Amino acid sequence: ATQPLRPEMAIVSSIFVVLFAIPSYYGAVKTKGKKRGALILIALGIYALLLESSAIHTGFPYGDFIYNDLLGEKVFGLTPWTVAFAWPPILLFAYYLARNCTRLNLVRNTWGLLGLTAVFAMFMDVVLDPAAVYLGFWQWQEPGFFYGVPLINFLGWLLSCFIGAAILHALWGKTKPPKMLAYSGVAIVWFWTIANIFMGQFIPVVVGFALLYVFFRKIHLKNV
Repeated sequence: ATQPLRPEMAIVSSIFVVLFAIPSYYGAVKTKGKKRGALILIALGIYALLLESSAIHTGFPYGDFIYNDLLGEKVFGLTPWTVAFAWPPILLFAYYLARNCTRLNLVRNTWGLLGLTAVFAMFMDVVLDPAAVYLGFWQWQEPGFFYGVPLINFLGWLLSCFIGAAILHALWGKTKPPKMLAYSGVAIVWFWTIANIFMGQFIPVVVGFALLYVFFRKIHLKNV
């Protein structure tokens, strides 16, 4: 059974979303400069809000779902404003991992880079979504097989994050992404992995530790 948070926790949830985003946002601005860094973050934030609002309105590409009132005021009456801070760090983390896989010759072209970014982001959602559903942040009209999350959600993440990765890659350019670009994602994965432990949702736990292993063991240490 799920254990929804109390409505008065909305402000706390909103603050945590913004705090989690700060390291990756700082990394983007420090590396690309104030104007280009801000452009990247604003573009990703707007894309996230439009994407989520369209998805709620149409059911594509995530299935029919709604946000509850635990993540702040809703833009267009559909999507919490905090999505503009919650979604970009996930993509930035995934992009950092994929770019480093490119440097390690595991991915050899742009299509592979965009696809791998989408895959890493989707696996982050495998960690995040079950816990968020458990706490009542959002819910599907027809709960799915994976801790209440339907398969179409994860397929939708692959599609939407592939497009998001294309936007990010076009704006980011050839500059090497800094480690700090991934730090928000690392914090997010740690937080929701531990949350899933307490919720008894162990598949997301395994996926979370796998993502952390890729970052710390396979990528981070190679760049020290």
